[in-house]
Amino acid sequence: MKQLLLWVTLLSCAMLQAVIPAWAALGQAKAPLLLAGVLYFALTRDELYVVESAVLAGLLQDSLGPIPHGASVFCFLSIGLLVHHYRERVFAEHWFTHMMLGFAASVFSTLFMALLLLSTGQREGISFGFVLSKALGMSILSLLCVPLLFRLLQALEHSLGLEARRI
Repeated sequence: MKQLLLWVTLLSCAMLQAVIPAWAALGQAKAPLLLAGVLYFALTRDELYVVESAVLAGLLQDSLGPIPHGASVFCFLSIGLLVHHYRERVFAEHWFTHMMLGFAASVFSTLFMALLLLSTGQREGISFGFVLSKALGMSILSLLCVPLLFRLLQALEHSLGLEARRI
C-alpha cells in the first residue's frame, strides 16, 4: 500500500505540475511538486522508497520538459539521499523545516541542473541571471508547496491507516 501511495502521489504531482502554469514574475518557475514528493518520502521512508521516489520523480520531471531523460534523476537522487541521511538531525515534524528543506532543495536542484546542462553542452546561451531568477522563483514557490504537500500526504496516510514516521 505504501508503494502504491508513492506512485499515485508522484503521478498526481507530475500531472499538477504540468497543468499549473509557470509564473512569469518568478522566472518562469513552476511549482516544485515532484521535488516536494521526494522530500516527503526522504523524511518518512526507508532508503528503498527514497531511491524509488527519486528515480520516478526524476523521470517524470524530465518528461515534462526539454531536459534529456536521466538528468533530473541524479539531482533528485542526491537531494533525497542527503535529506534521508540527515533526517534524524532535523526537526522533521515541523513546518519550518519543510519550508527550509524545500527552499534549499529548489535552489540546489535549479543550479545543479543548469550546471549539468551547460557543462554537457545541452543548453547554450542561458544567462546566469535567468538561472538565478528561476532558482529564486522555485524557492519561493517551494516555501508554499512543500509544507502543504507534507500535510496533505500526512492526512492521507492517516486516513488510509498507514503507519509512517510521524512528521
